[in-house]
Amino acid sequence: MPKEMDVGQKIKLLRKEKKMTARQLAKESLISVAMLSLLENGSTSGSVETLRKIAKVLNTTLAHLFTNDEETQMNTNNESAYVVRKNKRKTISFPDPLYSCELLVPDLQGDVELVLVNLEPKRITEVLIPHTKGGEECNYVLEGEIVVTLDKKEFILEKGDCIRFNPDIPHKIENKGQIHASYISVITPVSF
Repeated sequence: MPKEMDVGQKIKLLRKEKKMTARQLAKESLISVAMLSLLENGSTSGSVETLRKIAKVLNTTLAHLFTNDEETQMNTNNESAYVVRKNKRKTISFPDPLYSCELLVPDLQGDVELVLVNLEPKRITEVLIPHTKGGEECNYVLEGEIVVTLDKKEFILEKGDCIRFNPDIPHKIENKGQIHASYISVITPVSF
C-alpha cells in the first residue's frame, strides 16, 4: 500500500518554524483561513495551484512540501534513500478523484521527477496549465489511452506511445475513454 505524504502537517510545521499564524499564511497565500485549516488538518489535499501559493509564501518548493525530511537523508545504509519498492510508493493526493500519482523516486529533491499517473475513465478537464519554466516532460503510456493537449493541438496516445514537450506550454492530459489509463511521467526540473 503506498504511503501518503502528509502535506498538511508539513505546511503547519513550516508555518510554525517561520512564526506565522494561520491567518497570516492564508492572507499572504490568497486563500481562506478555513481552507488552510482543512489542509493542515488533512481534511483536504488542496489543488496544486493552492499548494504552490503556500510554498511560495513559506519560501520553499512544492517538492519540499511532499517530502519527509527524515527519509531524504542520504546514507548508503538507508535503502529508502535509493530504492522505491512497489508496495511502498508515496502517493501525491489531489482533490480530483479520477487522477492519482505515485512517486517512483525516493523523493522530489533531485533534478528529475518520475511519477506513475493513473487516470480513471472519463477523466476530462477544461484546464490548460503550464508546470514549470523550461525543462522537459515525457509521458509514456503503460495502459489505456490518453489525450495530451498542447495549447490547441491534441495528441492521442495508446499503450507504448510516448510524448515529449516543454512543460511550460499550457497543456492537459485526459482519459476520454471507458477504461483505466496509466502512464509514467518524467519531468525536469521537478514540478511538484
